[in-house]
Amino acid sequence: MKREYLEDYEQKERAEYERLLKRIQEGKFCFEKDRFPSDERFVNLQKPVAVTTLEGANVRNLWTQIPFCGSLIILLPPFQRSIFERNLFKVSEIPKIIDFIKETGKLQVALSSADVLAYEGLDYLDPFFKELNPPVYTAISPYIWENAKEVQKVVDTFYTLGRVRYLNFLWKISQPDGQHSFPIVLRVHLATYITLKLGHYTVVEDIENLMIDNPEEALSLFSVCGYFILSPIRDLRSQLRNFTLEDIRTAQVLPFVYQPQERRFPCEIGKFLLKKLTYAPKGLRACNELIDHYDAYDLRKVQESLNEAIVTNCPDIVNKSAEELSEILDNVWCDKTIPQKVKGLQIGIPLSMATIGSIAAGPIGTIGGFLAGLGYSVADKFIDLETGGLSERLAKLKTKSYQANIYDFKKKYKCKIARL
Repeated sequence: MKREYLEDYEQKERAEYERLLKRIQEGKFCFEKDRFPSDERFVNLQKPVAVTTLEGANVRNLWTQIPFCGSLIILLPPFQRSIFERNLFKVSEIPKIIDFIKETGKLQVALSSADVLAYEGLDYLDPFFKELNPPVYTAISPYIWENAKEVQKVVDTFYTLGRVRYLNFLWKISQPDGQHSFPIVLRVHLATYITLKLGHYTVVEDIENLMIDNPEEALSLFSVCGYFILSPIRDLRSQLRNFTLEDIRTAQVLPFVYQPQERRFPCEIGKFLLKKLTYAPKGLRACNELIDHYDAYDLRKVQESLNEAIVTNCPDIVNKSAEELSEILDNVWCDKTIPQKVKGLQIGIPLSMATIGSIAAGPIGTIGGFLAGLGYSVADKFIDLETGGLSERLAKLKTKSYQANIYDFKKKYKCKIARL
């Protein structure tokens, strides 16, 4: 991509951001109605929207999340080709990825760096620019209304502490791609430090000590604070925040008030369902197969049900391993509670017109109200009862909602599940 093109691109993106700041400062921006970047900057954006980032080696698995979001936005950093391929997908797959974006809208891309010139020379990313015109995913600075002198004092403190050991440590771990990754990481850590310092977060004292005494642990704490504290308050676009089991475990180092109160496991559940519901190996093919064969609402509902089962049955989930979580999911998926209840009811209560006759001997309002509560009308009771529908609905009355949802999903798609 030519420098002149990128300079023009950056100028347009900066103009959009300045218009955003003006709307916020004038009190015209409404988070529920307005989003930034706007819907129009994406291709067939669908709700709910989730965002995932590339911050080096710790990358969430995209394909296990995409089917369970409306749209998943990935933020593309200006990384060298080798690092990009190690963390995301092969450059040779980019044309297929772009086609997938245009056809489904389930995946979106945005630039992680407002310094668009940082993408100069990264020709492998040209197709994204030419085909999708991706916006810069600009997060609002939470300290834009702070006194400039106070902000500068905090910036000076950060660099004073950083020059002791931390900045040199960051530079070393950024190799061999320091030219691109070091400025990005540094900017994020500075923004995190300013937010924590001006917001009087007590955790900032731990960070300051670690920057001098233990840079490696400081890096970890910076990352956790950035992900769980800074990102949520800066983000004007996403509606979902996806945490892995490892994320939530890592967050335990934060004071309780800063830890995620809602525990969600989209990556682990997505990986589990990809294995259960498709023939395809992990990747775009498996993602496409799930999207093609299963209704999006049903997928999200069964995912939420599996998540509910995890947090209900295992409140200490953060102490479990990934293997234990996989076993928990498998046990929930194979739960026989409802089928066994249905079978017991079918054996114990002959669903015949004669039996119903004895129940209906009372006032018609009694049996009518009873059946209506189960979703039947008096007019269709004899037809539906013969099919075993009553035993199934009675069986669900004393089971948890997530059990019923998973049972219904497996029953609805039994032809697809049975082939696995």
